[in-house]
Amino acid sequence: MWISSHGSRSRFLGSVIQWLQIIAEASCVDGISSHPRAVQESPRPSWTDYSALVVFGDSYSDNGHPRSPEDQLSLAPKPAVGGRFSDGPVWNEYLAQKLSELAASNITFLNYAYNGAYIDNTLNKLPVKPVPDTAAQIQTYLTDLRKYAQHPVSGKIFGGRVLHALWIGINPIITIWRSAICGNQSLDTNAFLTPKLVKALDTQVEAFRQQLTQLLSNSSLSKCQTDYMIMTIPPLTNTVLALNESSREAKGNATLARQYGQLLGRLTDHFNEQLVGTMQELKRKSSGNKSRIAVFDAVKFWSDVRSTPRKFGIQYLSACHPDMTKSPCKNPDMYMYWDLLHPSSILHNNLSNAIMQFLGDLDQ
Repeated sequence: MWISSHGSRSRFLGSVIQWLQIIAEASCVDGISSHPRAVQESPRPSWTDYSALVVFGDSYSDNGHPRSPEDQLSLAPKPAVGGRFSDGPVWNEYLAQKLSELAASNITFLNYAYNGAYIDNTLNKLPVKPVPDTAAQIQTYLTDLRKYAQHPVSGKIFGGRVLHALWIGINPIITIWRSAICGNQSLDTNAFLTPKLVKALDTQVEAFRQQLTQLLSNSSLSKCQTDYMIMTIPPLTNTVLALNESSREAKGNATLARQYGQLLGRLTDHFNEQLVGTMQELKRKSSGNKSRIAVFDAVKFWSDVRSTPRKFGIQYLSACHPDMTKSPCKNPDMYMYWDLLHPSSILHNNLSNAIMQFLGDLDQ
């Protein structure tokens, strides 16, 4: 976990993603008085006014934070920058900076994300000791939260508003996809999503729901002015990783390779649809909770970038470093992706801009 202060689908999903809100008025930790800004809050606190940002997720969110010796291999090797799977800062680092600038003061940034993280390690047959999944990340955060009650700066951090960002699902989806295409030389395009695959995806989303519910029902956080931003999974079919693995498993059959890619797209779409529907259901079942939930549509953002890349300062929709045995390109900020799977830092920065716009729109 990293603690620092910073100053510096589709149309369907787009139509159903909505923000869900209930107002919180108490401070987070027993014995800590509310932050001055919180006392002056209006009945609808701003979605861009925070004293802390807390992040859970995988390599798309891992900022290279310090970690235990046994998890050191989860850091990206050079030429990636600072242990991140990118050529520079990731989206939450940029977001923390932008939120700090709006607040005119440094906000506290806590990053629990790990490269390679799953939603629930027990749902996957992993060959080696895995990094902390989001269940473990959340548990570590809640343990830390109890410690903060004794910390002298806790009043400033948790007496204000706390934004929790959760972005997870890529690794489970890819693992389920790999198991479906491995040795499978014939796909029924009319029945891509078999009951087995649907069950596997739904189980992942249910595990995530339970984790978010744990946060929402935590005795300390339930008193806190907390917001939760859940992010959908972006399209993966155009990544070098998906294209390479589809081609290899298809053994030169271009049609089959294309079908493998389509399957990955369907898996991602189903996961996102279930995720959004689950968030809506969670709103109905937790109407007495003192927190707000918003779902950021990463699918739409990815589509916007691919449709008009130059608008985002991007020249190429490919990867700067697609071959790990060779040197990366000289200008990574011209590319949408850094490597086989991960976004470039310029895409991360654009993503943070889109999130800021999204949060600002929630205030309207």
